[in-house]
Amino acid sequence: AVGYLDDGFPAEAEEILRRFDGKNQEILYYLGYLQDKKGNKSAATEYFREASAMSVDYGFPFRLESVSVYELASKYNPNDPNPFYYLGNLLYDRQPLKAIDNWENAVRLDPGFAIAWRNLGFGYYNHSHDLEKAIAAYEKAVSLKKDDPVYYAELDPLYEMNNTPVATRARLFESRHDIVKQRDDSFVREVLVLNLSGQPEKAVEYLKNSSFHFREGSSRTREITVDAHILLGKKYMAEKKYGDALQQFLGILDNHRMDDPDADRGDSRNPQINYFIGLAYEALGKKAEAKKYFTSSKNQVLRSVNFITYYQGLSLQKLGDKAMASKYFNALISEGERRMKAGSEVDYFAKFGQKEAENFRLSNAYLLKGLGYKGLDDKKQAMENLNRAVGLSASNLYAKVEME
Repeated sequence: AVGYLDDGFPAEAEEILRRFDGKNQEILYYLGYLQDKKGNKSAATEYFREASAMSVDYGFPFRLESVSVYELASKYNPNDPNPFYYLGNLLYDRQPLKAIDNWENAVRLDPGFAIAWRNLGFGYYNHSHDLEKAIAAYEKAVSLKKDDPVYYAELDPLYEMNNTPVATRARLFESRHDIVKQRDDSFVREVLVLNLSGQPEKAVEYLKNSSFHFREGSSRTREITVDAHILLGKKYMAEKKYGDALQQFLGILDNHRMDDPDADRGDSRNPQINYFIGLAYEALGKKAEAKKYFTSSKNQVLRSVNFITYYQGLSLQKLGDKAMASKYFNALISEGERRMKAGSEVDYFAKFGQKEAENFRLSNAYLLKGLGYKGLDDKKQAMENLNRAVGLSASNLYAKVEME
């Protein structure tokens, strides 16, 4: 039909459109457009009204030829938000500012237009580079439509980038598990926040018997799963439920077919996991088993100095090699300082995204220094650096855990 219109055959275009057996927003808008071209204003009005009465779900025009159709529909009824919403969808890739203007018109006319608020959040962040406006728009969308998991998957990363308090992020997911579990990316964000907010029991419960599709939002699945079980195991250790703690730590390896602690599968988290397994066996009085896992922890070669190095240092201490443990802890401090020298001052006039990325980088640098000092039993320096790490990024889980 658009081909006929482009070639100057509106009657043929209309005949083609009328062949469609069903209801579709865009076809109705086009029929209204064609009636206007014939001078039939009343019929055009009725088609535009019928099109806008339909749900906007799955309505996503993409042809540039359609711009004039939706602009005409908006002139017929300037108080109708839907043509402005569709224009925003159509224009965003090529004319994002104009798209944002149209979405703003849509929510001005209908403040309850959830998907238009969501699109504004997307545009404010990705094009306008306004993190605060993006968050506000997403929050409005979620308040209007709580049953769409993608809103949670997209809002929480903005919260993380904005260093929003974890308590605020936890409230986002409260009583929403049945919704967010419908998508891998939103489910991953929920578990990540549960770990950060001190709710490992719930995280482990939700992860039990769950499966993820590798290609959609699951790049952090392994990390959040390890974290959840370690945190719950640590909680049991504090409560002197050593057997329960051991099951949590061993379960991480069992779930990934890594029953042999000496089997090097290239998993960088293994030294940390094996350290905690050793701790649990030690608390149960099984010294030989504990030594086996402490040894496995310190033996694995890591590609670089990172926070896992700290747990290797702790394993070395347990094995009585305090000198080597001190080398590991000093290496953490040196690595933290090296990372800081790459640009330790946050530039508050940096391009969008750079300041946030710098905050994350500095947070991890302070984490390494804090862990190094903690290993060396310099509690004051440890607390100072871990505090700075958490201040720069509330999502720095192990800075928070080790500080507590």
